[in-house]
Amino acid sequence: MFAKRLVKIFIPFLIAGAVLAGTSHAANAFRNVSVGQPAPNFSLQDSSGKDFSLSSYTGRVTLVIFIRPDQNNSIRAMKILQKMYPEFSSKGVEFLAIVSETDQRNNIPVLVQKENITFPVLFDNNRKVYGAWGTILYPTTGIVGKDGKLAVQVPMCDWKFKDTIVGNLRLMLGEISKKQLDLELNPKANETVAPGLAKAERHMMLAEDLMKRQMYTNACKELAAAVQSAPDLTEAHIKYGFALLSKGDTKKADEQFTTALKQEPRSNDAKTGLGSCLVAQGQVDKGIELLTEASKLNPQPARAYFELGKAYEKKGAFDKAAKYYRKAAENLANW
Repeated sequence: MFAKRLVKIFIPFLIAGAVLAGTSHAANAFRNVSVGQPAPNFSLQDSSGKDFSLSSYTGRVTLVIFIRPDQNNSIRAMKILQKMYPEFSSKGVEFLAIVSETDQRNNIPVLVQKENITFPVLFDNNRKVYGAWGTILYPTTGIVGKDGKLAVQVPMCDWKFKDTIVGNLRLMLGEISKKQLDLELNPKANETVAPGLAKAERHMMLAEDLMKRQMYTNACKELAAAVQSAPDLTEAHIKYGFALLSKGDTKKADEQFTTALKQEPRSNDAKTGLGSCLVAQGQVDKGIELLTEASKLNPQPARAYFELGKAYEKKGAFDKAAKYYRKAAENLANW
């Protein structure tokens, strides 16, 4: 009982911070490899059975992206990379995409054909590479230098994804200087191109710090400003929803998660949030159904597990509640 209480006390704050931390490029994209460390080698096959090894590209700059073929952000990232691939492959850069979820294997050839992907898309059997790198989110991108060390890590695929990838590849090829790259990626420089997105990201970064300090009202103000600045930014609605949940405003949180799901119907984070709202509003069974769906497909199911624990506790199913509290704690510890 004491252990469960500790889980209930600390996990909400840890998860809330983790949910809000996704937009920062300074955040680690991988748990088990950092910039400057040797990139874990792998040997994988594409859907035709052809072998590819990271070590075979030593001496070349290599981009590695972990994706889910059925996720909109992953598909968007692949489209962006495909457009730039012919130019950079002619300069000796290789792109490798990795699919680690077993339920996605059959979707690889579908993605390749539909989006006309010409660089290798590999299947990570038993998620060995996923574990070796410690992938946190989908999509997640790492750029490996000619020396075989991780040089760049890019979590997610936000509005700066293309500029971040292109800029860093050009830097590693010696086409631009570090100073030029910094100028290109400076949010102030981008503000004339996408002022709303730049403002939204700054508001979300401020909200992340406020959530860590449990200043939920102020965090909600920042996230409301983020949503206003970029209404089509799904992650802003999701983060705002979780902040509102922390504040106890389930009605407004429900609205944010519903909006996020309209924009991104497969968003597991939005489903988790909406399921939590349903439980809080007394629709426990419906909420459990949605939370269970989210936990099965989410590469970061800690929040879904925690909310399932709360839901089952509300039903009086204390054994199941304890089970999901433990799963939340274990998943978060391995994050």
